[in-house]
Amino acid sequence: MNSLTDVDYPHASLVDVSKPAEVDIDDHRKWPSTFLTQYWYLTRRTCKQSRLRILDKLKLIENFLICSIVSLIWFQLPRTEETLRDRMGAVFFIAVHWAFVPLFDAVSSCEYFPTERIVINKERAAGWYRLSAYYLAKLTSELPLIIIQPAIFVLIAYISIGLSGMDEALFSIIVTVFMDSLAGQSIGLFLGIVFMNVGQSMTIAIICQMAIMLLGGLFTRTLPFWLDWLKYLSFVHYSFHCLFILEFIDTTPIECSVDRSATNFAVCSLANSTTIPSDQVLDFYDLLRNMEVDITTMQKLIRQNYTTLC
Repeated sequence: MNSLTDVDYPHASLVDVSKPAEVDIDDHRKWPSTFLTQYWYLTRRTCKQSRLRILDKLKLIENFLICSIVSLIWFQLPRTEETLRDRMGAVFFIAVHWAFVPLFDAVSSCEYFPTERIVINKERAAGWYRLSAYYLAKLTSELPLIIIQPAIFVLIAYISIGLSGMDEALFSIIVTVFMDSLAGQSIGLFLGIVFMNVGQSMTIAIICQMAIMLLGGLFTRTLPFWLDWLKYLSFVHYSFHCLFILEFIDTTPIECSVDRSATNFAVCSLANSTTIPSDQVLDFYDLLRNMEVDITTMQKLIRQNYTTLC
């Protein structure tokens, strides 16, 4: 039998066993251990339970193959006017991919919630830990595991595709993709808990995925005025705009189109001009917005979904 202090044994390690059994629980204290002790062991237990699911070999192979395909399709895109849409598509795919992978992973993991709730109720009835300690442990235990794959994916894809911002902007790019993943995961957890049935939650998740993706900003730039407000409900809309701004703000200019008569930029019509300032690209696609607004909105969305779960 496992030792009581072994973290693999999920129930007894939350109680301070350094004291004799008869004084194990202080009559003057409601909880047998401190908040930090409860949080520490619950985090380790939850992390061990989630590690095999998140770092599954098949999922790692899947992400490696997708990263390879993305790198080959958009390999070393030239910075020309003709490839602007291709560059936009590459950035949009990165935002969409790392929004929906955590979303569906969270939905599929919700099949364990009914069983886990029974265990939690029993442990809580025995007074082993605070609900706040469990919630915080559940919230933070998977963060290191979630951030590893997007960070590696973004690093390889940005180098292979030849996207800009490989210096000081790279950290902002990774953070944006990480927040994108958290927003998707929070929605997946919300749907899984609300419906409790994997089939139903998957169906709703697919509908949400289609709506979020279509409103993300790549497929359509001009919505009817009575539908235009819906795009602000899509968290991909914010992450895509942030990534696109990081790609073009204060970066290398874009070469004008070879066919000057087909150019969309007035600067290319000038006789002595061969490049397009990157800021004009953002202006052309109506993306000259404050990134802090997009990031703040994503933070609010994540906070609202996790607060609902609590």
